[in-house]
Amino acid sequence: MDIKDWASAKDTAPLYRELKELDLLEHLAELEAFGYTVLPPEKVGSVEQLDATKEAVIRIACERKNCSIDELENVFDDGQELLRFVLWDDEIFEKIILTPSALGLINWLVGTNCVLSLCNAWVKGKGHSRTGIHADWAQFEMPTMAIEPFTANFNYLLTDYTEQDGGLSFVPGSHKWRRLPSVEEAMYWKDNAQPVEAPAGSMIIWGDHTWHGSYPKTTDGLRLMLLGTFCRPHMQTQEAYRHTTTDSALARNPKRFARLMNVYHAMPWGKTPDYGIPGQGPSGYLSLLDLEPAGEELQVPKRGDYHQYDQKTGDAIKNAMSKKEGEFPDHYKQKNS
Repeated sequence: MDIKDWASAKDTAPLYRELKELDLLEHLAELEAFGYTVLPPEKVGSVEQLDATKEAVIRIACERKNCSIDELENVFDDGQELLRFVLWDDEIFEKIILTPSALGLINWLVGTNCVLSLCNAWVKGKGHSRTGIHADWAQFEMPTMAIEPFTANFNYLLTDYTEQDGGLSFVPGSHKWRRLPSVEEAMYWKDNAQPVEAPAGSMIIWGDHTWHGSYPKTTDGLRLMLLGTFCRPHMQTQEAYRHTTTDSALARNPKRFARLMNVYHAMPWGKTPDYGIPGQGPSGYLSLLDLEPAGEELQVPKRGDYHQYDQKTGDAIKNAMSKKEGEFPDHYKQKNS
């Protein structure tokens, strides 16, 4: 079948072609059929990348717990913790969230305009500590889930995963049930879910409909992992990337990074909306394979005073909405570029 850029399919066609080019169609089928998939290390990144990420996570854990590497295992004895908001602690994490294979599958789940919601490191020690069976769906006021997931995750495994190592577990096919587990179901599946058996360097991908948890760690050492959660752009992110991204971060990364940081999103509006300004932010489909740094082409937008109404801009917006020829004033474009 010749996959063309059909307007009716929007970004699905170019995304599908790139997933095929990256040999991900089997993983796509696993996501659709079972609700999760495991990317092998060779489809994720190099050994050097894995080592650098693991080293960064260990360093951050030691800094936050004010301990040495030798003490870290004792600190997490019979315990686990999500170390929050680590993206800016090491530039290697910026590269990880752009992993083409993982991001391609995540785009399939939550759209090519998705944004980064959180980037955490997870440290887990030997003991009884575990994560109960749950789904990441957070719209608790909705009695059933939407057909499409609202968020999707990757787990970058920095140590080997087995049941004994306290790895993740999944209830295959549960994403099709489109509801959260009951207390009784969570109790049943905690010891009957399917454990992930995968080597360090792998990535696990799933959407927020899939039931999952983890097993206790019965082996020595630490279980280490980097977690990324992506959400649809209408949602509030769990961590503040839009407000903490810098020009230098945008410059050293491809254009896709700016979209993940959500810096060019029009909302929230003030009295003078920031939407419709020509030239703001990358547009169209952004290739998974385009890893060229954006350089000085993109900068963090300078937001105006939310309480100030700019009459010239308002008139231009009025004309545009009235289907009249209108031009945004130069002073406004410069202020917001």
